Amino acid sequence: MPQAADSPSRYVFLDYLRALAAWLVVWDHLGTILPGWLRLVFTPAQWVRDYVAGPLGVIQDFGWFGVAVFFLISGFIISDRACVESFREFAVKRLLRIYPMFIFAVLFAAAFVDVRDQVHPGSVLLNLTLANYLFVPQVALVGVAWTLFIEMVFYGLTAVTQFAKDSPHRIAINLVFVALVIWKRGILGGIFTPFAAYVAYMPVLVMGQTIYWWLARSRLSPAWGLGYLTAAFAVFLWGVRLIQPSYLPVTNSYLISVAYAVLLFLAVMRLRLPERRVIRFLADTSYSVYLLHGLVGSLVLFAVVKHAPLGVAIALAAAASLLAATVTQRFIETPANRLARRLTQRWRLPDTAG
Repeated sequence: MPQAADSPSRYVFLDYLRALAAWLVVWDHLGTILPGWLRLVFTPAQWVRDYVAGPLGVIQDFGWFGVAVFFLISGFIISDRACVESFREFAVKRLLRIYPMFIFAVLFAAAFVDVRDQVHPGSVLLNLTLANYLFVPQVALVGVAWTLFIEMVFYGLTAVTQFAKDSPHRIAINLVFVALVIWKRGILGGIFTPFAAYVAYMPVLVMGQTIYWWLARSRLSPAWGLGYLTAAFAVFLWGVRLIQPSYLPVTNSYLISVAYAVLLFLAVMRLRLPERRVIRFLADTSYSVYLLHGLVGSLVLFAVVKHAPLGVAIALAAAASLLAATVTQRFIETPANRLARRLTQRWRLPDTAG
């Protein structure tokens, strides 16, 4: 998921995690889901499922694991940026970080992807605002955008709690908010019910936020750090149990993948990883490739697989997705980030992040 592009102290380990998370999602979609729609099996993906993912209890061919890593990254880095940005600076930078690229992806899907019966001005507008996730049935032109809805809720809550920007205990505000939404999900009805279903994922971002305040900033004692991590995991478990119990059994568990994601995050965080140009490139294009691989990749895969082996079609689909991400990162994401910096230059506060 998007990371602040102008962090004065770049967390190198996050580059490795962002690159890994994005391409695990690509692996899931291009290697298993799209071939499955064609009733085809990609042998390497089946091997990984049988001998790696299955024995470890990792579901969705590492796709949900990749999303969980993304959520942890967002909780961590957004907490870092919120420490040194004013309300206006934080809001403007997040909007310009998320929306220009997302708007392009929605319009691309509306123009080129075979969902013609779902494309009309109303559905496009709902998708552009992410409001489509508040209505049932949902029309999602960009399949992965549900995660952006959760991100935006987290960003919004972070923005309105900037009065507590120097306190690690704003973690508690987030957990209380999520718990209240889950608790009241069936009472208010209407759009609040799907809203609660997505907010229930937010504790995974709070885990990343806890790791930031505990281990990166050293503002929490081990007791507080472990306590908040446990509380976030418990709220997530509660939400899954009440809203999506089918993802609770060991054979189909969201929680196992989240636990692995946290362990990986903590392990990589402690490594002294070198800056590598290829890793930086894959990290910088991770948001674009995350948004576009299902759109560009599906167009290429479905066209090529008619004339070439499945493995070749998947490789070309992945390459086309990376090419599209490279172009859009350069001509959409980078200019938008520069605009955000120019607009917010006079609002920037002295950098006190540690």
